[in-house]
Amino acid sequence: MSAKLDSPTASPAGGNANPDVEALRRAWRETVEKDLAGVPFEKKLVTRTAEGIDLQPLYHRGMVEAVPNRESLPGQAPFLRGSHARGAKGEIAWRIAQPIPAASPAEFNKALLAALARGQNAALVPSAYLADAAALTAALRDIHFAGAPVYASVCSSTTAAALTASFSALLKARGESWSALQGAVTLDPLAALATEGKLPVSLEAATAELASWTSHAAAQAPVLKTIGVDAGWVIDAGGNSAQELAVAISMAVEYLRRLAAAKVDVNTAAPRFAFSFAVGSQFFPELAKFRAFRLLWARVLSAHGDASLAGGASLHARTALFNKTVLDPYVNMLRTTTEALSAVLGGVDSLQVGAFDEVVRTPDEFSQRIARNIALMLSEEFNFAEVADAAGGSWLVEKLTDDLARKAWGLFQDIEKKGGFAAALAAGEIQKPIAASASEKRKQLDTRRLSVLGTNLFPNLKEKHLAPSAVAAAPACGCGCAAVTVTPVKAWRAAEGYEALRAIADRFAKTSGKRPQVFLAKIGPVKQHKPRADFAAGFFAVGGFEAIGKEAFETPEAAAQAAAASGAPVVVLCSTDDTYPVLVPAFASALKAAKPGVVVILAGLPAEPATVEAYKQAGIDDFIHIRANVRELLAQLLAKIGAK
Repeated sequence: MSAKLDSPTASPAGGNANPDVEALRRAWRETVEKDLAGVPFEKKLVTRTAEGIDLQPLYHRGMVEAVPNRESLPGQAPFLRGSHARGAKGEIAWRIAQPIPAASPAEFNKALLAALARGQNAALVPSAYLADAAALTAALRDIHFAGAPVYASVCSSTTAAALTASFSALLKARGESWSALQGAVTLDPLAALATEGKLPVSLEAATAELASWTSHAAAQAPVLKTIGVDAGWVIDAGGNSAQELAVAISMAVEYLRRLAAAKVDVNTAAPRFAFSFAVGSQFFPELAKFRAFRLLWARVLSAHGDASLAGGASLHARTALFNKTVLDPYVNMLRTTTEALSAVLGGVDSLQVGAFDEVVRTPDEFSQRIARNIALMLSEEFNFAEVADAAGGSWLVEKLTDDLARKAWGLFQDIEKKGGFAAALAAGEIQKPIAASASEKRKQLDTRRLSVLGTNLFPNLKEKHLAPSAVAAAPACGCGCAAVTVTPVKAWRAAEGYEALRAIADRFAKTSGKRPQVFLAKIGPVKQHKPRADFAAGFFAVGGFEAIGKEAFETPEAAAQAAAASGAPVVVLCSTDDTYPVLVPAFASALKAAKPGVVVILAGLPAEPATVEAYKQAGIDDFIHIRANVRELLAQLLAKIGAK
């Protein structure tokens, strides 16, 4: 695949810039820079995304004049504005494909029928039922495929013959033909290999099964999708959206090549693709991601001879697990709402909204209803389906779409140079950039430059935790053998490290009768101590510490005496940089003399290394500040006070 996207976007002014407009833009920039008082414009107002794209504080027409395909229409190649001429406006806006936790096919069927009566309009079937005719028949009893298409990803150990047999039995029992089947029943061995690290058969054998299933469906079930490309695991492993797009395109190209070798041509294969992505918390980049994907897929199929084939693929979105939290879990409702809106404005065909308690326990009826209603409200109450490509024409969205497509295409070409997706995965070249992205996110989480509300920022220590239960796992697929292995890409959640700290603090509170405590030694008037005291209270609350010490003190000796009397194992001195040279030596020495084992922290970090060292010599054990590794420091303090 040596095809390239169009030439890079022109300069922000565009080729036919209006001198008067340019003068206004320069005047605006000069005014802003004056107000910034010497702080660089790029540092203060330009935001760098995880994909390496600069988000500007203001977008204007000149920035998008060189962006291609802006004048294309919905339903027309390259499908920038969606695959359907009327967008989501029609009988069904987008399919609501919610998971149904159930212990048996019969229970699944009962719960699914109830969900369908309450607005769900797709059947997301557990993969383990697909190769079992009796289980599949019981699970889909009384389900009408026209109103509730079947969505399922097939176990990597399931053969096309078994799949065909189970669906044949189901359809025979219902008195229906294969043409009644709608939705996406897909095989996706590459995603299974990437996430599980193994396949029960070789890739060649897995491709043969995919080719057989696709050929059968092409002849018998004209609208059924059979080729799955799930790239959402990139996001849940800490990767970024450009990597997710590049992986999706690379996997799809790998399938096209392998299927062509198995005598399934591109005209048969292309309309059978069902792509799936995870939706993260960055609203506009996530919206632009789905638009960028359609450009990329059309570009790939253009290289295969016909970009219009790209319109036949389906696009599924599920809210990501990466940013969901056990603590303050109701915030997850807000996260999934913005994520779902990004997806529908990006033009997805089907949507899966996670329940707010899905990482805590098996979702109950209430949380499932809330998740389902989010998707329903977007179409039925907020009417986002009424306009085709509602975000189209926005200078921000159009520019971001173009930037993201170019970034992803470059990453895709890098994978191609390594031999394609399968070869790059086997060599660890898919895993490396995702791991690098995850490592950077961990650093940002630890320093709170990447915030998780309710967990590493603004925690609520008085919250009543949801009663945990085993999170329902999908029924096992069966075969645990491995004919091919790679290093798997493992999912993790951003909040995990901080949740572990809070769990330690909660256990300490249960055994000792009180939370780990930190005494805030506030010296001077409110104006002097309050900013640092508020910062310190929030800093330690993240680790489950209770901040005590409401009084402010006039002298360091009085503050030290109160801190020692409080019994708190950790004390934070809160004042200003200007007062610290006098306060620190007197406070630290008095406190250490009164209570030798206490940990003394300074709120703030001196600019000069010599001053830092002098404060340490005076008795300061550590410093808290905006660049501190919050999680690591709190873990050390919890361990030091005996919390486990």
